[in-house]
Amino acid sequence: MTFRPAPLRAAAALAVVFIAARVIYRILFNGTGIGEPVLLDLPAMRLPAPYSHVVLLGPVTGPGLWAAVLSALPIAGMFLGFGLLNAFVDVARGFVHLARRGPMQGVGRMLVVAWAALPALSDAVTSVRLAFRLRGEKFGPRALVPILEHTLEHAGRVAAALELRGFGSRAEHRSKNDDDGPLLVLDAQFRIGDAQVNVPGFTPPSGSITVITGPTGSGKSTILRGIAGLLSHVDGGEVSGTVSVAGMDRAATPPRDTARVVGVVLQNPRAAFATTKVRDEISLALELRGVPSTAAKARVLEVADRIGVAALLDRNVSTLSAGEATLVAIAAAVVENPALLLVDEPLADLDTKARGHVIAVLHALARDAGVSVIVAEHRAEALVPVADSWWTIDDGTLIPAAGAPGASPSPSAPIQARQIPSLPADIAPVLTATNLAVHRKGTPLVRDASLTLHRGEVVALVGPNGAGKSSLLVALALGEGSGGKGRGGESGGVVTTFDGGRVALVPDASDDLFTRDTVAGELRAAERRLARRKNGRQLTPGYAASHLARLRGDVTIPIGHEHPRDLSAGERRILAIALQTMDSPEVLLIDEPTRGLDPAARTAVASALKAAADSGAAVLIATHDHDFAHGLGARILPMRDGVAPSALEDKSPETASAVAATAQPATAPRIPAPTYVDAPSDITSAKKPHRIRLPRGVELSILAAANLLALGAFCWPLLAAALPSDAAAALPYAALAIAPLAAVAVVVSLDGSVRSAHTVALLGVLAAVGSAVRVASTGVGGVEAVFILLILAGRAFGARFGMLLGAATIALSSALWGGIGPWTPFQIFACAWVGAGAGLLPRRVRGRAELLMLCGYGAVASYLFGLLTNLWFWPFAVGAGTGISYEPGAPLATNLSSFLLYSLVTSTAGWDTLRAVTTVIGIVLVGRAILAAFRRVKPVSSAGRQAVQAHSAQAKDRLQLKV
Repeated sequence: MTFRPAPLRAAAALAVVFIAARVIYRILFNGTGIGEPVLLDLPAMRLPAPYSHVVLLGPVTGPGLWAAVLSALPIAGMFLGFGLLNAFVDVARGFVHLARRGPMQGVGRMLVVAWAALPALSDAVTSVRLAFRLRGEKFGPRALVPILEHTLEHAGRVAAALELRGFGSRAEHRSKNDDDGPLLVLDAQFRIGDAQVNVPGFTPPSGSITVITGPTGSGKSTILRGIAGLLSHVDGGEVSGTVSVAGMDRAATPPRDTARVVGVVLQNPRAAFATTKVRDEISLALELRGVPSTAAKARVLEVADRIGVAALLDRNVSTLSAGEATLVAIAAAVVENPALLLVDEPLADLDTKARGHVIAVLHALARDAGVSVIVAEHRAEALVPVADSWWTIDDGTLIPAAGAPGASPSPSAPIQARQIPSLPADIAPVLTATNLAVHRKGTPLVRDASLTLHRGEVVALVGPNGAGKSSLLVALALGEGSGGKGRGGESGGVVTTFDGGRVALVPDASDDLFTRDTVAGELRAAERRLARRKNGRQLTPGYAASHLARLRGDVTIPIGHEHPRDLSAGERRILAIALQTMDSPEVLLIDEPTRGLDPAARTAVASALKAAADSGAAVLIATHDHDFAHGLGARILPMRDGVAPSALEDKSPETASAVAATAQPATAPRIPAPTYVDAPSDITSAKKPHRIRLPRGVELSILAAANLLALGAFCWPLLAAALPSDAAAALPYAALAIAPLAAVAVVVSLDGSVRSAHTVALLGVLAAVGSAVRVASTGVGGVEAVFILLILAGRAFGARFGMLLGAATIALSSALWGGIGPWTPFQIFACAWVGAGAGLLPRRVRGRAELLMLCGYGAVASYLFGLLTNLWFWPFAVGAGTGISYEPGAPLATNLSSFLLYSLVTSTAGWDTLRAVTTVIGIVLVGRAILAAFRRVKPVSSAGRQAVQAHSAQAKDRLQLKV
C-alpha cells in the first residue's frame, strides 16, 4: 500500500474552503445574529417577493460565527475522510482488477487504457507546445487539434493492440497446428480505399524469418495488417482470395479469435501500449483470456527472461527506450507461444546496439522456438545474416526477391553525394554553441556540447539512442532570434547566431507542425505567418506552393483538400521542411529526417535538404542513417552521453571508435533460446471471463429507470415537499444511496455494448484528454474546456459514446486528483448527460448551422449542469439558519425560490456563465477541425468481407486508422 499526499492536501483545502463558504453564507443571509457580542452591526434588508422570506445581512456576532464554523465541521470532516481514503487507495490497480473480472470488464479496460494514456497525453502536449514555438505561434485553443490528432492516432494503435491480444473474443481456442503451416496465402488481394496489393502465393514455413521490403506506401504494412486481420475487421479494408492462418479463414475470423496463434508487433510499439507497467503489458493477452493470476505471473517471468526484459518488469512503459519498448512488445506478442509472428518496422527507431538485440531475439524465436517470423522493414540490410527468404512489392504485387534490396547502393534511387566544400578559415560561422548543457527534471540530457555551423554546409549528428541528439537540436532551436548577442541554454552554455539569422527546427514528431485540416490550409497559414514577420508586406500569390515545389523536386505532393496527415511519410516530411524554411532561415535543424522512409522517399528528402543548403542555409541533421549522411556529403559529428564535439570533426582514436560503434552493421549474437515449455493446464483450459450482454429492450429499460432515479436524486430537495415528514427526513440519505447505485446500473447495462476494441481505446484516450483538461481547469472560475470535448465527441460518435465518455472523464479525473466521494456519482451523471444530449441533436444539420446548434446547446447545457449539481448539494452547502436554507416541510415555492437565489449568487451569475462562454468560444474556434478529426477516425464495424467507412460532411475526409 502506498500513500499519496496530494488527495489529502486537496481534501484539506476543500474542507477549509467549505467552512469559509458556510460562514460567508451565514453572514450574507442573516444567519450570524445569535447572542453577544456583536462584532458587526450590518443593516438587515428584506428582499421583495417571491424572495420575501429572505433577509440579507444583519448583525454578526461571535457566537453566530462560531456556530457557523461548528455546523460546517461534519461535512468538512467527511471531505478529510475521503481524502485520507483516496490517499491510501491505489485507484489505478482498482481499474486493473475491475477489467479482469466482474460485470464491468469493458468499462474497466477502458479506464485502464485511459490511465495508461495519460503519460502519452503529457508527451503530446509537450511535443505540440514545442511545435507551436517552432512555428512562431501562441499555444492557444488551436493546439487542441494536433493534440487530439495525437491522441486519436494513439487510440487507433491501442485498439489494434487490444484486438490482437484477444479483447472481446468469444471463440473457443483451436489448435495452431495445421497441415498447411502457420500461413497460407494464395491469389489474395488486400484492399483499403483505392490501394490494393496482390499476393499470388506466400507460404512462409515454420522456424524461418521472412523479410518483406518495398517503397513507402507500397503496401508492406497493408499485407501484415491483412494477415493479422486488422485490415478487414478494424481498418475498413477488404481481404479476398485464400488467406488462411493456422487453418482459419482470415476474412471470416477477426484478430481477437486468432490471438493465440498470431503475435503482432506494430510500428512504434511505445504508442500502442495499453497498460502502464511492463509486467501488465506482457500479461495482457493472458489476462483477457482469464488465465489464473499465478499461472499468468509464472508465464510472464518465463517469457521476460527468455526475451531479455526481466529487469524491466516493474518499469513504467513510458520510461522505456525505443529498443526496450520493441523487446517488450515482442515479449507481449509471444507470451502465448504463437505459431506466427508479424513484425512491422522493428528497426526504425533503433541504434546499432538495439538493432542487434532485436534481430537476435527474432532469430532465436525462429531458430529455437519454431516460430514463423515475418518482418516488414525498410532498413533490411541488418537482417541479411538471419533472413531465410526475401520478398518485395513490385507494382502492387508481392514477389520473391533475390536478396536484400538496398544491401548495396540502389541504382534506381541513388543519393548523389555532395562535395564537401573546404571552408576558408576566415569564414564567419552562422551558429556556435559553447559548453551547452540541458537538464530535464534533474536528469542531464546534454552536457559540454560545443559545435559550429557554417553557411551552406550539411552536418550530421550521430550517436546511439539516448545520446542527447534531439535535446541538443531543441536547445539550439530555442536560441533563435538571438541576433549574435547569445542566449543561455536551458541549463547552461551559450548559443549564438550571427547576422540576426533564424534557426528553424523540423522535430522528429514533425506532424505536430500541422494544425490545419488541409494541405492548402497549411500553406495559406504559412504565408500569413511570413507576412507578419515581414511587417505585413504582401507576398506573391502562391508563394508557399512555389516554395514547396522547389523543395519537392520530382515528388508529387497534393496541395488541395488532402489532410496533411494522410500524406505518405516522405511527403509529410517534405511538407514540414517547406513550412519551416518558408522564410529562408540561416540554420535548418532536422531530427531523424529518414525515419520510416524507403529509398525513393529518402532521395526526395535528401534533395530538399541539398536545396536548402545550396540556398545558403546551414543544415544540421540528427540521424542513425549513416549512409544517408555520407550520401549528403555531411560533416559527421559523433555524440555520446550528452557530449558533442567542438566545431571541427574529431579524429581522435576515442571518437573514431565511437563512430565505428554506431556505424557497424548489426550482428545477431546468440542469446538464451526462448524454448517454451508446454503450457500448464490452467493456461490452456482457462475460460474467458463471462461478460453480460443484455437484450436491447432490457438495456434501454434499465438505462431509462436508472437515469430517472438519478434525476430524482438530484431533485430530492424539491421532491420532499410531496412526501410525508418521516419520508422527507430520510430523503437526503436515500438520494446519496440511489445516485451511486443508479450509476452502477447504467455502467453495467452499457458495459456489454463496449465490446469493440476500437470503442474501448477511443473512449479511453478521450477520457484521458477530458480528465487532463478538467484537472488543469480546476479552480479556474468556470473556465472548463471539458464541455467542448464532451459535446463534440457526443456529436460525432453518438449518445451512448457521449454518455460513457462523460462518465469516464469524471471517474478518471476524480481518481487522478483523489477527488472520489459522495459527490462523484452526481458529477458522473451530469457530465454523462451533457455528452449524451449532444448525440441526440438532429443529425442532418451540417456546416455552419451545425456549429451554431452546438454553441446553443453548449450554453444551455452549461447552465443546466450548474443548476443540477447545485440542487442536490444546496441543503448541505448552506446548512440551516439562513434565509436561503432548505426548510423541510416548507412549501415547494419557498424552497424553490431559496434555491434559485442560492444558485444565482453562487454559480449561475459567475461559474455557469463563464463555463457557457468558454464552451461557445471553444466550439467556434476549434469545433470544425475537431469534428473533422473525430469523423476521420470514427469506429468501423465490419463482419467478414463487409467494410463500413465513416464519412464526414467534408467529402475529402477519408477514413484512415493509422497504426
